[in-house]
Amino acid sequence: MKMRRNGLTLEQCRNLKGVHPDTNIVELKFAITLNICTTLDGNPKTCNWKEFLAKASELKSIYNVSTIDVNHFSRSNSPSETMLWRLGSYGMVAFELVHLLDQLRLESLLMDIKEYEPIVITKQPPSHKTINEGTALHLHVEGKGFPYPRYQWFKNVGGEWEKLRAETNNIFKIVIARQPDNGTYCCRLHNGNQRHTVLFTSRTSVSVTPPIEEEKDVILYDVSSFREGQENTESTDTSAKKFMPEGSRFEPKAKVALIIGNADYLADKPLFNVPQADVELMKSTFEGLGFRVFSYLDLTKAEMKSTIDWFIDVVKQIGKDVYIVFCFFGHGFEESRKCHLVPTDAVHGYTTNDCVCADDVLYKCQRHIDPALLVMVLDTCRIRNSNENPNRQIAKSQAFDSLNEPATNGNTVVLYSTSRGMSAYQNNQNGLLAKYFNQRIKQKTDVTSVMQNVLEDLGKEMKKYKENQTPQFTSTLNEPRSFADIIRPCIETTKVYDHIDGVFSPPPSREVFVPGANIKLSMECQADTLNMMTMYINTRIIKECDTILLDDIDIAVENFSSNFKIKSVSMVSGRGKFEIKNIQKLQDDMLLKIIVWNKKANDLIGDVDISLGKPLISKLVIRRDKLS
Repeated sequence: MKMRRNGLTLEQCRNLKGVHPDTNIVELKFAITLNICTTLDGNPKTCNWKEFLAKASELKSIYNVSTIDVNHFSRSNSPSETMLWRLGSYGMVAFELVHLLDQLRLESLLMDIKEYEPIVITKQPPSHKTINEGTALHLHVEGKGFPYPRYQWFKNVGGEWEKLRAETNNIFKIVIARQPDNGTYCCRLHNGNQRHTVLFTSRTSVSVTPPIEEEKDVILYDVSSFREGQENTESTDTSAKKFMPEGSRFEPKAKVALIIGNADYLADKPLFNVPQADVELMKSTFEGLGFRVFSYLDLTKAEMKSTIDWFIDVVKQIGKDVYIVFCFFGHGFEESRKCHLVPTDAVHGYTTNDCVCADDVLYKCQRHIDPALLVMVLDTCRIRNSNENPNRQIAKSQAFDSLNEPATNGNTVVLYSTSRGMSAYQNNQNGLLAKYFNQRIKQKTDVTSVMQNVLEDLGKEMKKYKENQTPQFTSTLNEPRSFADIIRPCIETTKVYDHIDGVFSPPPSREVFVPGANIKLSMECQADTLNMMTMYINTRIIKECDTILLDDIDIAVENFSSNFKIKSVSMVSGRGKFEIKNIQKLQDDMLLKIIVWNKKANDLIGDVDISLGKPLISKLVIRRDKLS
């Protein structure tokens, strides 16, 4: 989620509901501590109990515990429970607990104990901004409140405010601004509570000025003497100066990216939220560079192969002179000098036959599309698979593999997160490769230079770690093409994009009434990837009564099919946020039951059944019974 904003102040952390801020944490309600312990025990290392303990030691030195104690916590049934009891004995109180949960951005846990705070805009974007064409545009807004402010940027188009897709961060960025980016922009802030009006920033008028062409001297020659058989002499006429035409730039018809992140593995260890964070990061960045991004989470082998084939078919309709990027984040290994990508349904003891070969993806793109630029990014381990038959003559196959492989076309670059025989690692939020690759791809330099900079950046980072991860890339780039090259779309590009926009859309916003109650639900769905979306449900009481208050309302969503998954992300004062995953497995219309509870009285208020049709990728069948 793109929610990283300014944290709560210590004073804001004292604004608690039903709890005195100076209450010792061991005296909190059992339901609150149980929820905290369950979450911290199961969270990834970026926000688990160990990270909580590290933040606590930074808050006060008295909360610093020894390595022996940490090992003792680890051996208990609930490390978080043991840790909280120890910190409580040291005097930790409720508002300090809230401060630490805020630092870990665990908003869902804070909902149980933190009071609602309306949004206050602390930094407005400028009223007017003028930039040169080809430079970056940044509009920055900051807000505080609880729940954390959500952001949505808009642009005024023809007198109507148009929502800008994927621009849900507090900083609006255009990496390379052009003339069409002229206009008026503003940002909407809200934090999911109807007691407070949604806020809009002041309007920003953006002017993008064309670049000033520099006047350059042109050396002129007197050709008359040459025609007469005399020696050619250089003209000294200084008045004969002309504008030197700008050199030709690469302008592809389209730039497209296929990004897959696998985390929820059947047999291998789960990767929690890191691949999803990597996909979201890369999706946002490539879209900012003008790429049309097709992103997916948690695909089986059949789904991966079908998705790749469909992607190639779509790009073929545009024709040649296309830039293609393929990214994979998840488990992988290397066998016989080939990288293999592990799908989510790989069973225990999987081999190369259960996986997707990255080299096959590479050569398939070259054979069927012949792109002007092909970049593959593989954030996987490259160690050998211990499940492979050890009796295979690997040494012989490695010696002749390079002779048997299809030839690699020019302008092809492959970036590996690590070298052969090594593992790949991640930091608190993202894989290390995604972190540094994201920082560099916005540069206007050629792709090879970008990759070299990533290697140098990651090399410096690895000095901080005991693990050894050395990234590697191969390149046949024979033209100085860049990720930032300007697109010159053709008719085919427009037709393909229009068709995709018409097919792969989330369900439209709607309002539904709950039978038997004076309650109306407003629903809005946002596409995160082509097979995952977030659904926001907001409750409005049509007729106020003494028995039901907005703060007492709880919402649950159940699905009638086991194919896709629904996860409740957060709930505050009658507003719910739900993640819907594995939409590619949906065979019929998506049917949901929304249940509204009075959590104070533990009583059912009402429920309503709705159909969302076939959203996003479910409109296509990307499963195959037989794999090629």
